[in-house]
Amino acid sequence: MERMGRKRTVASVPISPARHVVVGLRMAGIAGQDKLNGIFSYLNEGHRWMLSIYRTRHEFTAKTVREEIAKGADGFLVGIPGAEEALAEIAKTGLPVVLLNVPPGRLAKRGRGVATVKSDAREVGRHAADTFLSQGVYKSYGYAGYRTDDDWSRERGYAFRDALEKAGFAVRMFDITHYRAGIDDQASLIRWLESLPKPCGILAACDDRAYEILDACNEAGVKVPSEVGLLGVNNDPILCENSRPKLSSVQPDFKEEGRLASELLESMMGSRGAAKSVTRLVGIKTIVHRETTFPMSHAGKLVQKALAFIDRNATRKIGVPDVIAYLKVSRSLAELRFRELQHESIYEAITRVRLEEVKHRLLTTCDTIETISVDCGWSNANTLKNLFRRAFGLSMRDYRNQHGG
Repeated sequence: MERMGRKRTVASVPISPARHVVVGLRMAGIAGQDKLNGIFSYLNEGHRWMLSIYRTRHEFTAKTVREEIAKGADGFLVGIPGAEEALAEIAKTGLPVVLLNVPPGRLAKRGRGVATVKSDAREVGRHAADTFLSQGVYKSYGYAGYRTDDDWSRERGYAFRDALEKAGFAVRMFDITHYRAGIDDQASLIRWLESLPKPCGILAACDDRAYEILDACNEAGVKVPSEVGLLGVNNDPILCENSRPKLSSVQPDFKEEGRLASELLESMMGSRGAAKSVTRLVGIKTIVHRETTFPMSHAGKLVQKALAFIDRNATRKIGVPDVIAYLKVSRSLAELRFRELQHESIYEAITRVRLEEVKHRLLTTCDTIETISVDCGWSNANTLKNLFRRAFGLSMRDYRNQHGG
């Protein structure tokens, strides 16, 4: 006998259609690959997108944008530099777009519906400066900007310089003023490297730039890392692991940039009205130390603190006891660390800084030798004259005459 029962009605839950998202993302380096990985990471959290992916500026054009819009595109993620025509086409619509480390072009006129996600360039510079300071072996610092002088390159350099100047050190910049027709030749880069007091810590704007610096160091016979410590940015394994020596590098959190950009775009596509334009910065993930930098140490921090104090105060007639008092450690410990990391005593460091100031004054002023002696911390001019001759092999007067003072 067939059993009869009530018919059960199951309510069906409508499934929203997948959003059509157009991705223009340069894949030539690790940055684009990690950003795409971040996009997929976001989708794996349960978001339904149908992706159209373009990898180069030649693929992502105004024509392809028009075609994607005609197919019903819901939003754009764009991280391809130089795609101004494609961005101009998007600007004609009200479709939401998230930019990843690229300028907005004509989209800048929009007050809404545009978000920007980019690496925090200033954090890159600050962390690089802190890393070099913690190593405690460098007498000077330099920054090698990217030849196109993009905003991210300048911001990294300025933050690096500002952090080190705050610690009492000057930074010598190799930037757009050194380039010839937009491209710097190796000879000018080598001259800049040779002008830096050694050992020197150098931050390069990116790994490509750092690779070029390594080539210049090899050509000039500059030893890495004993004479030049070098940090790149991006931590591209192909470059970093295959350079000689292996390149240390700052690793931005590119994956988080891709994930955050996806989150912002989803929010804009889901809002009834276009969201107000925003900019979000993403910090670094880590600094990967390989062979072009020394490991960090507490001793390094102590020595760098002492060097900064000496640079600021050497011409004020300070002595070794003043440095020891500032460090608040025993004299034996301070001297030991100096010998280990700087290969000189604290007294020798003070004298070196004073003599550099003497040379600067000889070449840039008409002051008498007696005046320079007093201003640079020597009460007896004869003492300085004898010391200068032993250090540089000629008298102060001859130095001024030979070098055009």
